[in-house]
Amino acid sequence: MKRLKICISIILVSLLVFSQLGAKALANKQSAPNAPASPVNLQIPKLAYDEDSITLVWEKPEHYSDIVDFNVYMNGEKIGSALKDNSGPAKAYIDNFYKNIDKDHFHVDILIHNFMVDNLKPNKSYEFYVTSVNAEGVESAPSNKIVGKTTAVPEVFSIVDFGATPNDQTKDTEAIQAAIDAATPGSKVLIPEGKFISGEIWLKSDMTLQVDGYLLGSPDAVDYSRNFWVYDYSTDERSYSLINAHTYDYGSLKNIRIVGKGTIDGNGWKMDPNSPTIDEAGNELPRLIAGSNSKVAGNVTVQDGHLSPLDPASDSTYGILAAAQSYAAQVDGMNPKSAYSARSNLITVRGVDGMYYEGITQLNPSFHGIVNLHSKNIVVNGITAKTYDANNADGFEFGDSQNIMVFNNFVDTGDDAINFAAGMGQAAADEETTGEAWIFNNYIREGHGGVVTGSHTGSWIENFLVEDNIMYKTDVGLRAKTNTPMGGGARDILFRDNALEGIDGDGPFVFTSSYEDANAAILYEPAQQISQFKDIRIENTTVRNQGGSKKQAILVKGNNDVGEVFHENITFENVKFDNAFSVNMDYAKDLKFKNVSFTNVKDNGGNPWRITNSTGLVFENTTGAPLDAAQKPEWSETAAVQAVSSDDGKSVTLTWNGASDNIGVSGYTIYKDGKKIGTGYMTTNNTSFTVNGLTPAKEYTFKVEATDTIGNRTSDGPEVKVKTKGEADVTAPVLPGDTKIKEPTTSIPANETFSGKEVEVVYPGFTWASLDWESASDDTGVAGYNVYANGKFHGFAESSNYTLTNLQPGTKYVVEVEAVDLAGNKTKYGSSMEVETAAPYAIGAPSFTGGLKGQIGMDGTSVSLSWNKAAAINQDVIGYRVYVNGKPIKPEGARFTPINAEMTTAETHYTVTGLKQGKQYTFKVEAVGQGIKDSKRERLSNVIPNGLERVFGYRWSGFGPSETVHLIPGKAISEQAKSE
Repeated sequence: MKRLKICISIILVSLLVFSQLGAKALANKQSAPNAPASPVNLQIPKLAYDEDSITLVWEKPEHYSDIVDFNVYMNGEKIGSALKDNSGPAKAYIDNFYKNIDKDHFHVDILIHNFMVDNLKPNKSYEFYVTSVNAEGVESAPSNKIVGKTTAVPEVFSIVDFGATPNDQTKDTEAIQAAIDAATPGSKVLIPEGKFISGEIWLKSDMTLQVDGYLLGSPDAVDYSRNFWVYDYSTDERSYSLINAHTYDYGSLKNIRIVGKGTIDGNGWKMDPNSPTIDEAGNELPRLIAGSNSKVAGNVTVQDGHLSPLDPASDSTYGILAAAQSYAAQVDGMNPKSAYSARSNLITVRGVDGMYYEGITQLNPSFHGIVNLHSKNIVVNGITAKTYDANNADGFEFGDSQNIMVFNNFVDTGDDAINFAAGMGQAAADEETTGEAWIFNNYIREGHGGVVTGSHTGSWIENFLVEDNIMYKTDVGLRAKTNTPMGGGARDILFRDNALEGIDGDGPFVFTSSYEDANAAILYEPAQQISQFKDIRIENTTVRNQGGSKKQAILVKGNNDVGEVFHENITFENVKFDNAFSVNMDYAKDLKFKNVSFTNVKDNGGNPWRITNSTGLVFENTTGAPLDAAQKPEWSETAAVQAVSSDDGKSVTLTWNGASDNIGVSGYTIYKDGKKIGTGYMTTNNTSFTVNGLTPAKEYTFKVEATDTIGNRTSDGPEVKVKTKGEADVTAPVLPGDTKIKEPTTSIPANETFSGKEVEVVYPGFTWASLDWESASDDTGVAGYNVYANGKFHGFAESSNYTLTNLQPGTKYVVEVEAVDLAGNKTKYGSSMEVETAAPYAIGAPSFTGGLKGQIGMDGTSVSLSWNKAAAINQDVIGYRVYVNGKPIKPEGARFTPINAEMTTAETHYTVTGLKQGKQYTFKVEAVGQGIKDSKRERLSNVIPNGLERVFGYRWSGFGPSETVHLIPGKAISEQAKSE
């Protein structure tokens, strides 16, 4: 026994020594000079946990070039490697990319920095940290440590228990909705294995929809409500989605999860005859037919005042649900373009704080895929999107939303893969920006754009980190698109450590102000600030094997249609292009190219650069850097411009000595009284120019600036003041024979109306109105027109058309016009025009002042509730819903949704009966606002004024007053009841 004790003592001492040595070795390892930097900001994304799993993400340290992997530790023990043990849908394709496509290691190696920890126990806390690992296997010191806790095992509400039947042709909409309505906070609604068919369903707060089976959208248009508007000010009427979570009380819906291993199929389009296709990893991918508004519903035409029947089986009918919805909208009076907007998204959420998507496969939406509007704290993790090449079939879309993570997804789409929007025109200018997005570790293929900002840019899209993604065969990698009336733009974007292969559309990088959507149907007030893209960095990125017909590795296209607008301060650093086209830049300003290499340029004679109208460009250690970019032209110290007036004073001839440039001056831009002459970047390529259209006896200031071949333009050119000869013009402009002011009309062709007659219609704007008139004339020239609204000066038009902005909705304005010649002489047109803006659109949801009062009845089993009337903006409050312990009180047969008018009462009081003494009850009241929108019915434009039909929309408040009442036996009679 004594010998055994001695042996045990020796073992314990040895273990202690070894443990101390191990600790010392670990300490030395952590402090080794060749150890990589530690990961930072380890975190658990919003709602990224359940009863048996927790998902971790972390950021790379500031210096990470030596890091090849990350190790994950739980409760002090290593449980895996991010690179080797990630099982998301993107990872297999990423591995295949480096093994079979990037065989010569041209591309940047992306880092995986997400990890799902599974097989955990419910309702238990775990501590995690992560370390960096370099190529020698040396680990960093630990990252920050965090504690994550799994949830308790949730209550499960299976749709089968509520009457859903799998694998038949019956619709399961009511059963699915019943399960959702019955679900308790924190529970799961389960769609089990098997195929289930559904129309629109509505999610609520604090629930998980788990799709393990196959959820197929109903092919019938009647199963989807159609009074959906993307924005309050939208003018295109759409349909609600297969899955919806919806409120205009932004934030009243919270913490919703859509997860599972199953499929959500929108049933939107027919399969392409070439479906399926085999992808680069050897897997089958569905291929949907590429439709359009002219092909979706086949060859339907107007016959005898009605639309010919839809033939779903016809080869010319490309859509399924898309065809049914477009056709139904046409039957109701829309033309094909307007009706095309009536299609459903797959999933749409509005106003949700906390939205989590994981694991599901999304297929075949009628319109877009997963759409998030006015929401925040959104996570998209491990989704498989297969929507190629269905029209408009975006993968993940975010509008007016903030705090977004998109990672670990496989995205193969018929439109943009990951898209961000921020509203349209002046109405969006003061809205909250879309931003704070982190997009990483995704495999993106075949979509139009990999990561896209726009085309709706009105309130700005900003603060993005896009890193460690593979983009394969997309049309564009980073796509920024807008047009000049849209306003806003995108800014503060970092695009780094991404590998782009086989880009075959507009180009790997696109920044354009010339985007047009042939299917766009929203009318809006033009923005006062012209849209722009700026403050963007592209770093440590590789591009190889570009295809397509657009032939540009980088497209920067600003504009000069409403004044010069540049895309500016965009930096490319450590970027490699191989077997790609040349760069095409027009109206680019202060762009920097540092360590940018081009090999095997496919066009432009091997020269990587095509540059016009651009200035302030910087090239450092970059292939083929144009010498002309190094400096702008220079004027001599004695530079001057001479001005000679014509005898009649209607023109001035300017002459000057030319400027100098390291390569050569290509032309000159002339300014008259501070405004550029002409719409081109340069006014002339000569050293003299005659300015016509002037007025006699008037003083002008002219300035000349020099421009080189790239577009570098001086700002210190010579200027001169000159007074034109001749006698001052005192003759007012001469009015045209027709002085009528008109609103521009839209022509509805005869073949698009049920009457078979062509009709001219006017579409009023909410806050704007467009007018035109015949031009006046003048012996010295007409400078433009003063426009007055209700007797007050509104603005100056240089031509005979004008858009009044900043108007009030639902208001009449009397508009007058006054011609002004170059000398300032004026003549009023003898007519006026009365315009009326469209009725004001509803904004937000009803709101309450004051609380909910609950008075216990004399019998002790009822409570009389009363509240103040709710108020709403541009909508009538028509009723209320009363909830008892979270359950609504419904009239018999009523179905409550967030968008219909079904209510508990139209009054501001209600008595709840049938309660039990001794129990505690929480009551809540919500209000509904009824708003009105004019929706297009072009085919009925000869019957309905301007083809606009009034459509009612209903907006329920998510927030509302509540009160808890305890019906205590013997004490249940209220003071009011006693007094009675």
